[in-house]
Amino acid sequence: MNVQEALDAWQAQYAGQPPVGFMLRFTHDSVWTRINHLRDGIEPATIEDDRTIASRFDAVASALFNGTTVLVLGIHLDPRHEDKTELRALGATPVPPPESWIEALREYLPDSGRAEFVGATLLWQRGCLDQLWMAVARDLIGPIAVFCPATGDAFCPYGGGADVFVWGSERRSKLGDRFRTRLPSAALPGPIIKRPAGKMAAEKS
Repeated sequence: MNVQEALDAWQAQYAGQPPVGFMLRFTHDSVWTRINHLRDGIEPATIEDDRTIASRFDAVASALFNGTTVLVLGIHLDPRHEDKTELRALGATPVPPPESWIEALREYLPDSGRAEFVGATLLWQRGCLDQLWMAVARDLIGPIAVFCPATGDAFCPYGGGADVFVWGSERRSKLGDRFRTRLPSAALPGPIIKRPAGKMAAEKS
C-alpha cells in the first residue's frame, strides 16, 4: 500500500479530520481512549525519562499494529522550529493536505502556507519508530499519527501520553486491561479545546 492509498483510507475512516489526537477525540469519542502519565514523577525530564516514554509508546503501538502496514503522518506546523530528521529517515514524503485539514487546523497554524504535511508507509515491528518517539517525548516535532488502514486504529502520541483510537469494543477493552495502570484516573488532561460543530462520528458495527 502506498502513501496515497493509505491516506485515502484515513480520510474515509476519520471523516476527513486531520491526524491530530486532541481534535479527533471530540469527533471520534466512541473509539477513543487516552494512555497518559507515561512519565513518572514531576521533576524535569532527563534523557532516561524520555527513553522510558519512548519505550512505553512503542509498547502501546506494538499492541495495536504488530505485523501490519501502517501510515505514519507528520505535520510540521512551523518547519523553522521543528525537527524533520526522523521523519525523513523513514522516507516520509510531502502529501497534499486535504482542504478539510487546513480548515480544521486554521487557528493552530502559525502560517498555513508554511505548514508541511508528510507521510510514509512501513511494516510495523517493535522498535521501528524509537527515534521518532524520542523526538515526540522531547517536544521537538509537531503532531504525529500512526494509522493502520486494515483496522482503522490510530495512535497519536504527545509529550505526556497518547490519544488512541481503537475500533471494536472488545479490542479496546483488551488494550485497556493490558495498560490499565496508564489509563487516566481523574479529569482528562490536555488543552481546553472548543468542540467543533456538527455530528459526532459513531463506531461502525
